[in-house]
Amino acid sequence: MTVDVALQRLDLDQYVTVSKRAPKAGEESASLRAGERIKVSDLVRAALIQSANDAAADLADAVAGSQTKFVALMNTRARELGLTNTHYTNPHGLDQPGHYTSAIDLTHLARFALRDPRLAGYVDHYTATIPWAHHHYDRVLVSHNELLENYSWVYGVKTGWTDDAGYCIAAAGLWRGHHILVTLLGEPDDAHRLADAVALFHWSASQYALQTVMPAGRVLAHATVPYHDGKLDLVTSGAVTASLRIGAKITAKVTAPGSVELPVSRGQIFGEVQVAADGHAVGARRLVAATSYAKVGLVSKVGYQLHRAWHWLTSRL
Repeated sequence: MTVDVALQRLDLDQYVTVSKRAPKAGEESASLRAGERIKVSDLVRAALIQSANDAAADLADAVAGSQTKFVALMNTRARELGLTNTHYTNPHGLDQPGHYTSAIDLTHLARFALRDPRLAGYVDHYTATIPWAHHHYDRVLVSHNELLENYSWVYGVKTGWTDDAGYCIAAAGLWRGHHILVTLLGEPDDAHRLADAVALFHWSASQYALQTVMPAGRVLAHATVPYHDGKLDLVTSGAVTASLRIGAKITAKVTAPGSVELPVSRGQIFGEVQVAADGHAVGARRLVAATSYAKVGLVSKVGYQLHRAWHWLTSRL
């Protein structure tokens, strides 16, 4: 959340001066020194990869001038994202009264954060280096997310640990064709966190399958055509395929006209189908004409009307 709020207000390439307060955040750090000039992108790397609390605190100071003001921005953002079981009292996550979240809120936050390519581009790194002022070598950042090192299909997101929260993780992976988010709170140690996360990835993958819930070319509606007895088939323009829970209830909402005007070209758009699984939208496709109908001339119109009249008369004899 700290990085998300900061990226809304700071440019990655701009430099900031490390405040006097930031190095005093405590616990995990990037060894920042007050007065040091550092790029925002390097603070972001330190906060996300190494969980550096001093980097998180300095991002807060750079944005709002004080951590109190920055925390207010964090809580506003939490409400905007619908995180109803989350409240912040500091920008670094160390234990403090009134500072809390839930597994589902962390999952929603991770999913949202991964939509930002800037943030997503940092959280999939196990190690990184950033400049170190007054040193002839760079700082080396090392993530606590061992999933990134041990499993090639994991691409984030963030670990955490405090006395009160225990060992925590919000992890993301592409496992057997499915994007899966796993969140764990309160694990007793790093080994249990790692093992339980992998077990949840495996279990989740067994509950989902890549399904074609709406094939291409399926007839979903019919429309009357002027001066023709038959009806125009309206078909899906393409398939809807999604990773869905096995046994999910599939529903489709079709919007289509009852009649069309001539001429009609094959592939011409006349409607739409919206597909949902367990009430959640998974895709939409246009409904298009399956065949073409040319414009009807006067002679054909008269002939059609005579044909209809003859059919009506003979049906009553």
